[in-house]
Amino acid sequence: MAKLYYRYGTMQSNKSNQIITTHHQYTTQGKQCLAYSTPIDTRSGHKRIRSRIGLELVCEYITDTVYEEVKAIHEQDKVHAVVVDEAQFLSRADVHRLSDIADDLDIPVICFGLKTDFRNQLFEGSQVLLELCDAIDELKTICQFCNKKATLNMRLLNGVPTNIGETIQIGDEEYVPVCRKCYKERLELV
Repeated sequence: MAKLYYRYGTMQSNKSNQIITTHHQYTTQGKQCLAYSTPIDTRSGHKRIRSRIGLELVCEYITDTVYEEVKAIHEQDKVHAVVVDEAQFLSRADVHRLSDIADDLDIPVICFGLKTDFRNQLFEGSQVLLELCDAIDELKTICQFCNKKATLNMRLLNGVPTNIGETIQIGDEEYVPVCRKCYKERLELV
């Protein structure tokens, strides 16, 4: 039976590189692997997944018909896996459709994303993935300010830590991975 996986990490924890590598591992073995992302994050361009080290992967966007699309492709030419980037931006319904791909079509679905936003609150997609996934893996990186394991994302506004603003604010350089201690200490200084 195929599984629904969630591989989460903070900003700069190598998520995009991992999804591109996973896709590469399938395709170099001659196995079809479908890549998806969400249309919310367009930093890498239209229907693109790009890592900080310069690797890039063409993808499709998750839509309400993703189950039907994957099923149709699978009926024509076996799909061995589905990978999904920016999974934190998925809706509850999106995650359920992905779980149906794993359960009904017997295709592994491997989702990559953030667990929490810069206020340390779960994204909707992350919450549902944590509730439904068969396997959950944490991708690790170190804190921007010390050498502890980073577990949170900190947003910097003009270089100053903040926990104020809209939940979804697409960016890159203004977000840094931090440990819980540095997160609390830096926000108390504001």
